[in-house]
Amino acid sequence: MAMTDEEKNGIWKELEQKSPDLIKVFLSLKNEDELKAFFRDMMSERDLREFAMRWEVAKKLDAGVPFSQIQEESGESPVTITKINRWLKEGCGGYKMMIERMKGEQK
Repeated sequence: MAMTDEEKNGIWKELEQKSPDLIKVFLSLKNEDELKAFFRDMMSERDLREFAMRWEVAKKLDAGVPFSQIQEESGESPVTITKINRWLKEGCGGYKMMIERMKGEQK
C-alpha cells in the first residue's frame, strides 16, 4: 500500500510547531565546517551514524545492489533496508534528488 502525502509529510507540521525556524537554520548553513559543527552539537553519534548508514543503503539500492549484499556489507536488518527502499521508491523524492545531484557533481 502506497504512503499518503500525510504519512510522508505530516511530521513537518509537528516540527514547525515545535521549532518554527529549524528549516531556516538548515538552509543558512554556509559550508561543510558549519554543517559539521551544527550537526555534531545537535545530534548524537548514533544519530549521525544512522544518517550515514541510510544514505549509503539508499545509494546502493538505487544502484541495484541486492538486499542480501547490502545486509552483509552494512550489518543492517532486512526490515531497515526495506524501509529505506520504500522511502527511495515511494517517498518524497529526496533520496532520488540527492543521488542524482551527487552523480552530477562526480562527472
